[in-house]
Amino acid sequence: MRGEGGLERETVQDGARSPLARRLLEPAETVALADLPGRWFHQRVELLVAGAGAEAADPALVGRVRGAWGRALMRGASAEALAGDACPWDPPCALDVLFGDHGMLTPRLPLPRPYVIEATAVGADLGLGLTLFGLACDWADGAAEALTAAVRHGAPCPLRHHAPVIAGRRLSTFERVAVPDAAGLATLTFRTPVQFRSGSETRQPSARTLISGLGNRLTGLARWQDARVDGPWLELAEAAEALAYQDDLTPAAWTRHSGRQDNRRILVEGLAGRITLAGDLAPFLPLLALGATAHVGGRASLGLGGYDVSFA
Repeated sequence: MRGEGGLERETVQDGARSPLARRLLEPAETVALADLPGRWFHQRVELLVAGAGAEAADPALVGRVRGAWGRALMRGASAEALAGDACPWDPPCALDVLFGDHGMLTPRLPLPRPYVIEATAVGADLGLGLTLFGLACDWADGAAEALTAAVRHGAPCPLRHHAPVIAGRRLSTFERVAVPDAAGLATLTFRTPVQFRSGSETRQPSARTLISGLGNRLTGLARWQDARVDGPWLELAEAAEALAYQDDLTPAAWTRHSGRQDNRRILVEGLAGRITLAGDLAPFLPLLALGATAHVGGRASLGLGGYDVSFA
């Protein structure tokens, strides 16, 4: 069921298929949106690949990295997870946790996968970042080992033009996200193209579309923080329409291959550039700050919708 404000209203679905899915659908706490940044927990695995900085300009790279990472996770997975079913192990294997389907918050809003992957140029080198959220951080060590194996030994190799030499790896832990007390201006600079979608439908960018997208994504990822969010979604969506909105977004498109669909080529489209919001931003600051860690919009697990935000 869709709320009038454009955000999905949560309706816990029956038939959770595993203890993890039940925990995600029935979290321990209910928190106010304003309190969510104070309990936000995530970890980031960073790989540095020597001499491969130019690869970061390829928008299809993250999809190839994720595919190789998934194949590496398969090597340590249960037979059930390999078949697409819930892993019966205690704790479940990383493939099930990170790639499995764990249920629906609403008939149109699945629980999001608890990670994002990004690629950036670090001088002449390539930086690959894997961010895990909340409960998924319990599998960070295995995820890091699989990501390293995927880049170094993946077949096919996700890098197109460089023999992968891992020059460094780091695991960083982040507790809480800082939110300014007040701001009248927010500038979102997208590191990767963003898709604004409602189900399978593309939506025009606007302040309301942005706030709705952030609300839907963060509502789902909050479950990985063992929390249900009590947010004034309708009021936020309506208030967003009063904000001054500007963007310089331009279309971006590329193709990727889907290993789950017989290596079929899939067209991926998004928007690149900046969005500026001005006005009374106080109600939106938690969403805007959290979104900078979690991305916004469609295909976030493929790295889309990553942004940096500045407030004034």
